[in-house]
Amino acid sequence: MVDNEILAILRQRFEDCVMYEQPDHVRKCKSFLETYEKAAENWFIKYGDLGGYANAKTAYMKQKHRMIWERRHGPVGSGMKTNEDGEAVEH
Repeated sequence: MVDNEILAILRQRFEDCVMYEQPDHVRKCKSFLETYEKAAENWFIKYGDLGGYANAKTAYMKQKHRMIWERRHGPVGSGMKTNEDGEAVEH
């Protein structure tokens, strides 16, 4: 999969940066780490719970179910769904 290769490239870039910038790697390689972590998060959102025998249909269904859940409850990680006034909506 292309997404796996992108993740591998980003991880390799971060590891190379850490090896090259060893004493100051925390400060100098921070952008590589943030990019890798965001890509890893997005990969897990897309493929995380599909298992080894996933296909395009199961990936599409996972995306569809997530979009339905977000419509009902708000974006993932935001807490509860709010109305226009910023108040929590009761179901």
